[in-house]
Amino acid sequence: MNKKNVFIVGFGLVIVALLAGGYFRLGQKQPGKYAGPVEKIAIGNLGEYSILNLIAKDRGYFVANGLDAEIQEYQAGPPMIADLLAGRLNFAVAGEFPGVNYIFQKDNLRILTETSKQKVVQVVARKDKGINNPGDLKGKKIGVTRKSAGEFFLGRFLTFNNLAFSDVSIIDLSPAEMTKRIADGQIDAVASYEPNPYKIAKRLGDNAVVWSAQGNQDTFALLYSTDEFIKSHPQIVERYLRSLMEAEQYVKDYDREARNIVARILHYDEPYIEYIWPKVAPHLALEQELVLTMENEAHWAIQNKLTDKTAIPNYLDYIYFDALEKARPEMITIIHK
Repeated sequence: MNKKNVFIVGFGLVIVALLAGGYFRLGQKQPGKYAGPVEKIAIGNLGEYSILNLIAKDRGYFVANGLDAEIQEYQAGPPMIADLLAGRLNFAVAGEFPGVNYIFQKDNLRILTETSKQKVVQVVARKDKGINNPGDLKGKKIGVTRKSAGEFFLGRFLTFNNLAFSDVSIIDLSPAEMTKRIADGQIDAVASYEPNPYKIAKRLGDNAVVWSAQGNQDTFALLYSTDEFIKSHPQIVERYLRSLMEAEQYVKDYDREARNIVARILHYDEPYIEYIWPKVAPHLALEQELVLTMENEAHWAIQNKLTDKTAIPNYLDYIYFDALEKARPEMITIIHK
């Protein structure tokens, strides 16, 4: 066979292979370009703990999936979940501990996916109040947002340092109020999640002492919706999750650009973005660790009389698996079937 014939045969085989590959892919379920009506959704966001919402909005992924997304920033998870349950939001990103508290009270809260996992809760205290070691917190005023991760991890931190809530004076404050009051000396310490400890420590300078409140336990940022909304709008849920997956891929492919987008939207300076970014890497998953964490926190809430309930809920009943299972089943490690 001469070179010309070899070339023709080889070229023909390549064409056949490409056509076969194309036919095979056509036989697979591929998410096509959305061509239906654009539908409005309202999203509650928690800053850097849900950067995928910000990326999806900025990069046009929501629009490409037929969603007109309005994003509202919140300082803390509890008021955001309250707005979600009141129908003012369709989706909300908040920590798992607010979810634990609300599931004790409400039956219609649902978890769709984790959006990040991190260790960002810290205790910051003023040295000029005589606080140099955790034991010095006894008898001091500590600001914390009730029913947030800060409250849970403060409780653990006190226990690990041979203290209890009864040994300190707890002041229920929003993150913004904490920053002002500790700076003014009206309270002696705070327990909160970033960026609040970072801002407070920076403001107090050498007068600040900082401890990690979490130890080895992670806290999760979770995407919540309601049972009613999911049942009446399953396609919106799927398109919303698809938008977040596209945003997650963008973060992986364009790390620097993603940092710049988040810094611009949240008005964060470069030093803080560089500090926080490795701590809040986004990931869409449902891990067995999440269920164990929520059960542990529910047990703690019952022991500390934060609820009048005495039984730990079955959290599998409050997780909507279908959307993530269709799109990314390998990211689900929760045993649920």
